[in-house]
Amino acid sequence: MNRILSLILFLIIISLNLDAQDFNKTKKTLKADAVYETNELLKALDLYKGAYSKAESKQEKAYIMFQRAQIQRMTLNYKKAAARYKSAINKGYWDPISIYYYANMLQTVMKYDEALVQYKKYSEKVPNDSLTKMGIRSCEVSSEWMKHPTRYKIENLKKINSRESDFSSTYGNALGTEVVFTSGRERDGFSKINKVTGQYFTNIFEVYQNRAMEWEEVKALNDTINSKYDDGSPSFSADYNSMYFTRCRTVKNVYLGCQIYEGKRKPGEFFTSAEYVPIVADSLSVGQPSISKDGKTLYFASDMPGGYGGRDIWKVERESSSGAFGEPINMGPEINTVGNELYPFIRDNGMLYFASDYHPGMGGLDIFRAIPKGDSWAIYNMKFPMNSSADDFAITFKEGSEDGMFTSSRKITEIPNGDSDPIIIKSRGLDDIYAFVLPVMEFSLTGIITDASTGDFINEAVVEIYGDDGSEMTIKTGAEGRFKYVLKKDVDYIYLIKKNGYLFGKGSASTMDLDDTKHFKQEISIAKLGEPIKLDNTFYEFGKWVLTESSKKELEKLVTILTDNPNITIELGAHTDMIGNDASNIILSQKRAQSVVDFLISKGIQADRLTAKGYGETVPQIVTQKIAESSSFKLGDILSPEFIDALKGEDDEKTKALKEEANQINRRTEFKVLSTRYIPDVVE
Repeated sequence: MNRILSLILFLIIISLNLDAQDFNKTKKTLKADAVYETNELLKALDLYKGAYSKAESKQEKAYIMFQRAQIQRMTLNYKKAAARYKSAINKGYWDPISIYYYANMLQTVMKYDEALVQYKKYSEKVPNDSLTKMGIRSCEVSSEWMKHPTRYKIENLKKINSRESDFSSTYGNALGTEVVFTSGRERDGFSKINKVTGQYFTNIFEVYQNRAMEWEEVKALNDTINSKYDDGSPSFSADYNSMYFTRCRTVKNVYLGCQIYEGKRKPGEFFTSAEYVPIVADSLSVGQPSISKDGKTLYFASDMPGGYGGRDIWKVERESSSGAFGEPINMGPEINTVGNELYPFIRDNGMLYFASDYHPGMGGLDIFRAIPKGDSWAIYNMKFPMNSSADDFAITFKEGSEDGMFTSSRKITEIPNGDSDPIIIKSRGLDDIYAFVLPVMEFSLTGIITDASTGDFINEAVVEIYGDDGSEMTIKTGAEGRFKYVLKKDVDYIYLIKKNGYLFGKGSASTMDLDDTKHFKQEISIAKLGEPIKLDNTFYEFGKWVLTESSKKELEKLVTILTDNPNITIELGAHTDMIGNDASNIILSQKRAQSVVDFLISKGIQADRLTAKGYGETVPQIVTQKIAESSSFKLGDILSPEFIDALKGEDDEKTKALKEEANQINRRTEFKVLSTRYIPDVVE
């Protein structure tokens, strides 16, 4: 999980000679160990390969396989590392850390289910390990994130990337037409292999985009910036005339750490100076700078004492953009963890972005957004496709935009694309720079207003829309009772429907906390004055008048209608089918109507606004267009006892079903408006 090579300008070498068991090492193994200790990893890998065939014990072979896995993990060859860890475990490697690393490598190559099994095995051997708990949690969320990618659209910048490592990019001007980045490719006049990494020393390059939006030739910055060491991770001041960057020195294959430098230039000219920025003691390693827009705060990563784990995000502050920086301040435990936090990027809106291998993620380094919340931070994973199972880091944003760039070591990205084939994005080199854009979110409300009794569309209804941001709009429904309104992000809306001869209607929509485009489509039925309106889904126990729980939920809608129309009084009418004698049905229906009235009163509706009326079977349903569309009967049919008795189907079963359908339609509870002039009592 740690990017330990100079590719990220922080060489994190973990020398794990875990001699937990006594065994003799052959000379070849001892020689490989000695080279490993000098950090010449690729040379050590070859020596371990040669030593394996000469190993004299099973323990020594397991040890060599583990060391090979370690090197391949640290040189980012995760697939081979996973295979070597598995082999070491099968050969009896004694330290359970091999299981943890095996799980981690499986996670990094997107084998989340297999990784979960190994994390749980490690947890049995090493209970309560926080890293393992985080690994388990990460595997559980990663699959879901990949199924439901965020709105970010990403693209591999193949015109900029090379076969080597290209990473840690930034914009060199406000237009975003100059990109400055770090690369391990060859540089004219200086192309030297770093024996620690087996790759060229990194340098800082630039590339311009012409008016045709095409990238021109990539060129290295001048020798004022690029040295014989590893240089990279640029960050520009607000005027783009100062560039903070990292320089990491390796002398005689010994890594001496990193420091931050400031390069200066005049607009449109080459850099003319590069000065060391003294923010910590020379013995401490710092890098990956990000300067705030006002130039007063510099964020960076370091493993200096006083942190929370591996590398942490720190900051130094000063009183003016040209003054000296003060003492380093750790960004705190909400951002920093026992793992590694790297590549800070501060936006002018106060949001801090960084990479971490410990916060719940998809594997390797993930990119996170930290939003200031008073004296604390809220941390959010950028999710897929910005993050992957590989290392994703070094995000940067174009000025005043949600577009930007980031770096990833992923090999291939497969993004779900609805019912179409997935979008496939392939890498070019070891680390690649990717561009990203965030499409503008669109929100709208389409409403359809219908008559609650007939289902007919209501045209020319007045719709008043109110947003909690203070916005107001009045529109009218057009053809098919339809209206449409464009909504804004993070606003709660309510809308009122008014039409002469009808009760008020009401609806709502909210764009709060939405992270994707959404088009609301709502159908609102409003009741016509004087006509009975059926209360859908209002049921009672058979032959009884007790409301079911589901009916109570449905009646909440009637509570809303009465609340929104405080000057109406209504009659609650209950109807039965033709089964049973007339007198019993009148009594049953009266009790059912009273049950509805009692429920409404319990919800705060004044009793003198409500009248209960039981009709029994005396008022058969007349089939409306709305009923006709969902039943076996036609518009205008009167479902009287005589009509039902005369129904005939193709056979006895069909006849029985038709009669039961008619009886079911007749069993109903309705309300109708008796008056619109009710005046509530004034409570003193």
